[in-house]
Amino acid sequence: MNQEKKDTQSTVEAAAVPTVKTVKEESNTHIRSSRARTKELANLYGICHLISNSDEELADRTTARIQQEAQHQQENLERIFKLTYDSCSDETACEPDPDWLYHFSSLAKNIRNASMQKLWSRILKQEIISPGSTSLKALETLKNMTQREAQIFQRASTLTCHFGNDSSKKLLTGIKVRHGVLALLRSPSSDKLPLGNYQLPYSNLLVLMELGLLLRSELESGEINIESPLAFGYQASNYILKPTKKGVTLTYYRLSPTGQEIANLLGTRNNEPYKESLMELLYKHFIVEQGDSSQITLST
Repeated sequence: MNQEKKDTQSTVEAAAVPTVKTVKEESNTHIRSSRARTKELANLYGICHLISNSDEELADRTTARIQQEAQHQQENLERIFKLTYDSCSDETACEPDPDWLYHFSSLAKNIRNASMQKLWSRILKQEIISPGSTSLKALETLKNMTQREAQIFQRASTLTCHFGNDSSKKLLTGIKVRHGVLALLRSPSSDKLPLGNYQLPYSNLLVLMELGLLLRSELESGEINIESPLAFGYQASNYILKPTKKGVTLTYYRLSPTGQEIANLLGTRNNEPYKESLMELLYKHFIVEQGDSSQITLST
């Protein structure tokens, strides 16, 4: 009986081995070579004649490729307009500028990425509600952005704040403190807020600068008056900052006007780990209170 049980167990184990091997072999079939992928792309864009050695005439191949491209563009526009339609409700509509709509359509027809199509649908909705909200320059910038560049900017926008009597979005990089009567003779101490800890290293800032979304110079605010509180906002949260000492300034990068336009389209979204670090930094140098954006004192 024991021998029969052992024989049965051995048979099951032996049968299981080929099954595991087969699974591995099947998973390997999903790995494509660069040659196979190149051929797939050529087929996708209708330019595979020399690879496949087809007998189709050049004129017919050209016509087929142009028709295929036009169909893709039609599908892209239809998806963007459908996303816009689905997001609209009973808002009062205005009449978009015909020239703007023409340029919008000529650029949007080549947007195939689903997340970017959602962004373009937001632009269209905003234009229908409030014509002139998005400039043609912003549209051109968006059209030229890769998916990776768009993701970098989306990450950056979740780290932006605003303060003082300037509502423009900024990337806070730190707080400087000039100490006492010898402040002019001593270098100020600097308390940094490293953006690289939140998936926004300096190399990504350079990408945004090259795109024209971020101004190249790191700026410094004026000294924050110890007697006058400073309005400060992070995403949808607003605070009032009261410096605990004299000589406190903020360092930051400012989004460009085009960057401001696109960031406004993205809306507000907290980055919680960043917000925790931001508030920890502010509490070191200010008395922080809940506030509203109407209490503004600082000109930067």
